[in-house]
Amino acid sequence: MAFVGKLANLVLFPGLLFIALTGLVARAILGGMSSVVTGASSEGPGSGMPGLLRLFADESVAADGALRAVQWIAPVVKLAALSWVTCIIFGYRGGDLALVFALLAISSAADVLVASCSSNPRVRQSCFAECARSAGWGIPLALVLATVALRTGQVSFAGVMGWQSSNGILIAPTSTGVLTEVGVALSLAAAALAALGIARLRPLSPGLFDDPPGGITADMSGPPLAMLRLSDAASLFTAALLLAALFFAGPASTVAEVAFWVMKVAGITLLMGLVDIVSPELGSPRALALALGAGGVLAVAGLILVWIGSAS
Repeated sequence: MAFVGKLANLVLFPGLLFIALTGLVARAILGGMSSVVTGASSEGPGSGMPGLLRLFADESVAADGALRAVQWIAPVVKLAALSWVTCIIFGYRGGDLALVFALLAISSAADVLVASCSSNPRVRQSCFAECARSAGWGIPLALVLATVALRTGQVSFAGVMGWQSSNGILIAPTSTGVLTEVGVALSLAAAALAALGIARLRPLSPGLFDDPPGGITADMSGPPLAMLRLSDAASLFTAALLLAALFFAGPASTVAEVAFWVMKVAGITLLMGLVDIVSPELGSPRALALALGAGGVLAVAGLILVWIGSAS
């Protein structure tokens, strides 16, 4: 029975089904915001629940070589990794910060695998872009997680959230000094940039369905494309949830506290969407330079300041 319960958490709540549906709602809201501001929509195939259901009902066009298997496996692996992350954040699974990072890396590697295994040369050209996106959010986030662990003295995700429930949110003023507070603020800025990369939002990454012909969706159709759409939506929700849990966590034992959590995640999602709307679309080299030049520098500076503040 314990195994059945764990499987239900991973598949239903707070796992795959939950993050897919909430992600689809978030993508729809951001798509509506973009349409209102820019007058154009770039939602791509399978946007909305009716389009998604049509994709699941369509036939998947056969691809050559190993790509056909990858098309079916990679989105499932990505969804499973993101579901595991949300289960850890919600407290249904134990896990440390390193495990959360590894699961996010696996979810990003699934996109790289789709690009690298394609029989279409134009699709394979996007492999560098996918690798650059992964490095762009991965390096700063690793430094941010180290800063969070140093600041709280906790390496488990439950410990970090428990620390915030007892001591206040991570960015709240404390008695540890100005250096620590500034370091945490810089880490928050770096984490926000990393979240944009995870969610495939501008300026760090074009949307999955905004890529020109030759993007990783070019060879996909039917159910695999629908699952890729679900994983893309889930990444947006997971990125916003992760940012809220790392820096704005708090108790969630009452209805009011749960509602406050919902508002925090929704607010972060809307802010990420606004950044996406007003930001230009950068090429992979420039996006990687921005991610590492801005996000990396902010993350390093934040880690050093928190380390100095903690030692003094």
